[in-house]
Amino acid sequence: MTGYLGMDLPRFLGIVRARRWLIAAIMVVAAALALVASLAQSNRYQASADLLFGRTTNADAVIAGTPTDTGETPERAAATNLALAGLDTVATRVKQRFRGTATVQEIRDAVSIKAQGESDVVTVTAEWSSPTQAAAIANAFAGEIVALRRQTSQDDIQRGIDALQARVPPDPKTPAERTRAAALEDKISVLEGLKGVTNGNVHVVESATPPDHRSSPKPTRNAVIAGIVAGILSLFLVVLLARFDDRIHDEDELAELMDASVLTRIPEVERSRRLTQVWTPHQDRAFLEAFEFLRLNLQLMGKDGASIVVAVTSPAAGDGKTTVVGWLARSLALSGDEVVAVDLDLRKPELHTYFNATREPGDGVLEALIAAANENGAEPPAPSQPVQEAEEEKPHGRRVYSSEDITTGLDELARKGGNARRAARALKAAGHDISESTLRRWKDIHAPTYAELRAARTRGIITAPHLRLLPGNNHSQLPAGLIARGRLQQLFEDLRLDADYVLVDTVPVSTVADASAVAAAADGVLLVVDLERARRRDLLAAKRQLANARAPILGIVLNRALVDFPVYHAAEEGREPARGTVASER
Repeated sequence: MTGYLGMDLPRFLGIVRARRWLIAAIMVVAAALALVASLAQSNRYQASADLLFGRTTNADAVIAGTPTDTGETPERAAATNLALAGLDTVATRVKQRFRGTATVQEIRDAVSIKAQGESDVVTVTAEWSSPTQAAAIANAFAGEIVALRRQTSQDDIQRGIDALQARVPPDPKTPAERTRAAALEDKISVLEGLKGVTNGNVHVVESATPPDHRSSPKPTRNAVIAGIVAGILSLFLVVLLARFDDRIHDEDELAELMDASVLTRIPEVERSRRLTQVWTPHQDRAFLEAFEFLRLNLQLMGKDGASIVVAVTSPAAGDGKTTVVGWLARSLALSGDEVVAVDLDLRKPELHTYFNATREPGDGVLEALIAAANENGAEPPAPSQPVQEAEEEKPHGRRVYSSEDITTGLDELARKGGNARRAARALKAAGHDISESTLRRWKDIHAPTYAELRAARTRGIITAPHLRLLPGNNHSQLPAGLIARGRLQQLFEDLRLDADYVLVDTVPVSTVADASAVAAAADGVLLVVDLERARRRDLLAAKRQLANARAPILGIVLNRALVDFPVYHAAEEGREPARGTVASER
């Protein structure tokens, strides 16, 4: 079960939101089936009759002349009454009275008997296919219960009469015998009178009448209940499916899983269009518009005046990360931003093909990494022409700067991209007291030397106005420790001096460790995802790896998405950069 690897409320809500149409469909189908099944059933009607039970006359108490209280508890009396009413004998006697084809068992199953709370009232309810027959069966059942109770009571009294008659002397002779015979005959007379009027202390207090409405089926109620039950079961179903399903079904589920928003949706284009050449004319308008959305969203994230280093990676190979780097760099450069594209996918460097650039020795990213690692302790590069010593007048004398001081100052100025204020601060922190105004003057006085130092610091191939490329080097075995966070940070700091955006193409984050080091050194990560190929385990692995590297995800780029942009597209004619010999500049 590699699909769903945890459950919490946000994740559960995300799954429900992603499968909401499936849940709704299950509920609608269940409600519809319940409605159809209910409408197909025959109508049933219920009618009820109420019986009032009391204590039966005890013939033994009459004979003995004691009170008629039997000492029976109310709970036991109620249970006795219900058991009496539910005897199969009653159903058999009802069958004899009920004209119809129903069997004794059908009549018995159609009748339910229930006591009303703790009272002596018992309700007899009959359910039948017609209201008249339902009332007839309920009344017949109640009548047979009364008749059975009366007969039971009369039989009890008759047994008492028979017992007294057996005790009467046949021919009383003595006064005592005559007195006894008279007393017995009085009791027999009382019992015979009681027998004639007894009803078993049960009678019908309310007869059943034919109901006006059917008791079942109830289509609306059944449909609502079926829908609710189906909804509950469907929630368990989607959670179960999520544990076995490793796919991502829509971008809402993806955004919920990765805790990041979708910045753009790149549509799939025809195979005839070449995506590996960013300057090819007549590209798909919807494809270009997708990168305009990505460019705008990325620009809105940045701070005014601050350059940003963005690592572009993907959960798995083949998701289109290099394509995103190439076309995003194109869009940013056309908007006027200074862009440096860096190919750090050293296992499979292909970014240079998107800009139709030729890799030459010394221009690769490995040389830049090695140079960045040596910058901290290295001497500044010596200019081809010697720097003359310069003097600066001060209010209380003259200060002389050596050629070494001038070279150091110009080198730091080149390192800071010509920013004299930042260069002066860095020099002061390093123990060189050179003012900001002095650095500006040196920049003009020693312009050739500064240009030479600046050119030595500016790495990469200029492929178009505002766009430079630092191509990758195809190395099967990289030097140990080359892709380290410190070296990458130094390289990125150097590159951001002359660029608004540094776009770094790196390896898939869940397959090679280099991506984590690049992401940790960058300001943020763009995660390129092909939704059709994405698998939950790869996405979770990428999320954990980026979290371990403490690399924030700036957003998600959906590649090969099913989108349809409107036709309002600005014409691309005239936006192609003037290239020609520019592509060969360094």
